[in-house]
Amino acid sequence: MVRLAAVLLLALTTACATTSPGIPTDAVVPLSANWTLQGRIGIQAGEQSLSGQIRWQHSMETDEVLLTSPLGQGVARIVRDVDGVALEVPNQPTRRAPDAESLTREALGYTLPVAGLGWWMQARPDPDGIFEATRNGAGRLVQLKQQGWVIDYLQYAADGRPRKLTVTREGLEIRLVADSWEAD
Repeated sequence: MVRLAAVLLLALTTACATTSPGIPTDAVVPLSANWTLQGRIGIQAGEQSLSGQIRWQHSMETDEVLLTSPLGQGVARIVRDVDGVALEVPNQPTRRAPDAESLTREALGYTLPVAGLGWWMQARPDPDGIFEATRNGAGRLVQLKQQGWVIDYLQYAADGRPRKLTVTREGLEIRLVADSWEAD
């Protein structure tokens, strides 16, 4: 359970707030430098599964992701700031690393390509990588393939932001439902 929480939180810690080229501007909501996402999350990794709630606060300088159980108990917290990334899990020492990739490597023994998730949650490809995108008639992403991950956009909210999506790769599936998304 703790390992799954670490995978999830590490995958959620990087995001940027600049526009990537080549995206139809009428198909997506403009990016914001500061935002807060609250919702539900489910993770399936092999035989293990985890579900709960997520609160992600992002700014250009920091990210804070809190994962709680369905009953609201804190499972894990990750913070990115100018000093690097820290992972806090109950009854364990805090783990620190200069970036999310290093922390993933330390906590899990291998590196996950986490830089894209902050973009993908906003229905945009990571501008630092090659991607393959499938769009619907309105220009919204239906599926994005990047860095070995497949991101399926299952539902959009009335404001044009993704509401439900799945992120999958090699036996790991992350399901996200955005119940609220506030941008400054």
